[in-house]
Amino acid sequence: MKKKLIIGGIIVVIVLIFVIVSVLQKDKGKEVTIKIAEKGNIVSRVTASGTLRAKSQVDISSEMIGRIKKIRYQEGDFVKKGALLIELDDVKAEANQRLAGLQMKQAEQEMERGRQLFEKKLISQESFEKIALTYQAAKVTYQQAQDSYAKTKIYAPISGKVMKINVEEGETAVMGTMNYQGTVMMTIADLSSMIAVVRIDETDVPDVFAGQSAEVIADAMPDSIFKAMVNKVGLMPITSQLSTEQVTDFEVEIEMHEFSTMLRPGMNVKADIITDEKDSILVVPIQASGKRKIKDKNVESVFIAEKSKAVLKEVTTGLSSDTEIEILSGIEIGDTVITGPYRVLSKLKDGQAVNFKIEEDSISTSSLKIKPRRILRFGRRRG
Repeated sequence: MKKKLIIGGIIVVIVLIFVIVSVLQKDKGKEVTIKIAEKGNIVSRVTASGTLRAKSQVDISSEMIGRIKKIRYQEGDFVKKGALLIELDDVKAEANQRLAGLQMKQAEQEMERGRQLFEKKLISQESFEKIALTYQAAKVTYQQAQDSYAKTKIYAPISGKVMKINVEEGETAVMGTMNYQGTVMMTIADLSSMIAVVRIDETDVPDVFAGQSAEVIADAMPDSIFKAMVNKVGLMPITSQLSTEQVTDFEVEIEMHEFSTMLRPGMNVKADIITDEKDSILVVPIQASGKRKIKDKNVESVFIAEKSKAVLKEVTTGLSSDTEIEILSGIEIGDTVITGPYRVLSKLKDGQAVNFKIEEDSISTSSLKIKPRRILRFGRRRG
């Protein structure tokens, strides 16, 4: 009996201790972090990935079938517009041109004699017209022979660097077609101006348009940021199948205003397109804002700390970035906004007791549009 009383007493003491601790913890309030609402700057961005492309790039193909006699440049060489790139065997083409020239000259002489005879009424008009048609046919044949001979020499349509040569001397050149990549003999690109071709999600299309500023980072040069500008937003969608969902993207061309000789067409890049920015506005960390129920309505709101209690405030929001959001109304500069932790903030109630500490980084990360970077010859060092 005495043993049972002792055990019962121990249980009562344990329960009392648990109750006291619970009460003390409740009075202490939930541990939260806060940040003072302040003025800052917000830069709204659309981030996309893609590849680099030379602004001007051409594939060189032959317009006739023929043996390649001479390739005058090597990969990596710079060529000027109009430079002779490749020569095909021209023996047959030259002979055909000479023969056609002689035939045309002979037909021209025949036509001149026919005109004289017609003027003297020695031949009929019908006979003279036949002679004239023979001359016209010979003239066309000569022009075609000239054209064939000219095609044995292939010239550079633009100035630029020889990026790729797909043929060798002695091979037979195949007539180029738009649908057959194997007919490309050489590729020339003007590397003085580059374009980043990226894809953006269809939901971002309304916010992106030509003329917007952008920043481009190449995977091969992760410490450098290159200034750029949106040049064109595609009109046709690009669809792809991702798992069970269909993804719809649109292609965006971004013209690089800064570049490096180390950049190459085909390199992978990431681009930040600046869609909007505001200065000296009231901002709070984006995780502080969310939809919560106030007076039976789900509204945008934030919690602020007042007298060690969480007070729910309905707010009107504006521009947002990845880290901050603009507050148009509902709170004021200097209010102590509860920012986390998420596990507490997601369950926090209006009027609940809180015990808070100020975030270590009390300066908004968006108060600077661009972090200071060392200037490089070809870009800016990320810092």
